[in-house]
Amino acid sequence: MAARKLRSRSAMWLGVYMLSAAALLGLVAWQLVRHEDDLLQLAMDYVIPRDWQFATRTLLLKFFAQQEKLVITNAVVTAALLLVQITLFPIKEKVSAALELDAKLVAEPIEEHPLWFEAWEEIKVFLALLAAQASIFWLGYTDDPVRRKLAVVASFIVLAVNVAVDFLSPVMQRHKLVYSQIIKSLAAHPLLSFLFGVLFALPAAGATALAAAHPAWGFSAQIGVAFGGQVLGVALAVLGGTVAGAPLISDARRRERTHWWARAIAWLLLLSVLAWNGHRFGIVGRSIFHKTQILKCEYAVDWSSFDADTPSAIELIQAARTDRITINASFDVTVTNATGVDVEIEHNRVEVRQRGQLLATTQLPQGRVPTGTSQKLHVTLPLTIAPSQALRIRDLVTTKDWTITLYLDVAEGFTFPVYLLTKT
Repeated sequence: MAARKLRSRSAMWLGVYMLSAAALLGLVAWQLVRHEDDLLQLAMDYVIPRDWQFATRTLLLKFFAQQEKLVITNAVVTAALLLVQITLFPIKEKVSAALELDAKLVAEPIEEHPLWFEAWEEIKVFLALLAAQASIFWLGYTDDPVRRKLAVVASFIVLAVNVAVDFLSPVMQRHKLVYSQIIKSLAAHPLLSFLFGVLFALPAAGATALAAAHPAWGFSAQIGVAFGGQVLGVALAVLGGTVAGAPLISDARRRERTHWWARAIAWLLLLSVLAWNGHRFGIVGRSIFHKTQILKCEYAVDWSSFDADTPSAIELIQAARTDRITINASFDVTVTNATGVDVEIEHNRVEVRQRGQLLATTQLPQGRVPTGTSQKLHVTLPLTIAPSQALRIRDLVTTKDWTITLYLDVAEGFTFPVYLLTKT
């Protein structure tokens, strides 16, 4: 209903704001659509050896293409909202100020903060939102259904609070109020603040849900619908926020600015959360950066190094009753790193099978293979075989339908097989 208060000046600035948001998001969408295949190929070149890329691409396109695009769409929509907020806030301020004057919402004259101060206030809100969203990621990154539900609820709350703070505050900031006073006033009116956030988050959230419900539209149409919802949402929110925020000015003015020690504690807490999240994401990113290059290494089993603990005569006699004996076999695996990145071999497992039957499980020693070098890793595994085969174990392993497969933990929940030995 706030749109009914528009006049020529405020309507002109609203048009500029919508066109600017549409142009900004359109540019992002155009680049994404134009370079979608290039981005996928770049990712595959980095993660997957070239010999495996055709099969991997076919599998992705056939079974996972839509899920992958929806994940990208949701990520881009979230980033786009932040992009609009952090880059177009001066135009948003012009829209809100023009509507305030046209509709005569506030009796007192406008007394704005300097532009640099407004930018600094927006940066603080952005950092707080970033810390909250990153923390929600770790809250929901679990198999615990309770934590996953809590993460979903928390994400909706953060989205609503973000919309409320970002669009209810401009009219108050124009009258020399700061975020510490504004947030206290919004917290004193939780129903207004939360319902405002929910209401004006609906266009973007609804458009994204609509795009997700129609996979046949394709990536371009999905992005267009989702971004269209974003443009409509921010346009309505700046109007509604001006009208709904104006009556809160007198309330916010009665709120004291936060003391310096409270601000210091808040900054310490915010920076600590950001640092903690940055550290955790950094560890994961670094791990994936090194692990994915493992797939590009070359592996060779050196059968000349094969050795086994030959059982004694007494052990053979004892094993004859069960017709099974366990001996320790060992061999070397040479890992050649021809990539430009040092490779770290961390969690892995090696499975040894004969004619499809699992006989033993072990692992490569964890270590590091610098770029351009080869490392010889010694592998030891227990093999349970018939006593009659114990004395010819080397021939048996190297010639009789044995397979050795290395399973690498490339990322959380993602293992990838490397076939070190295949015999048919």
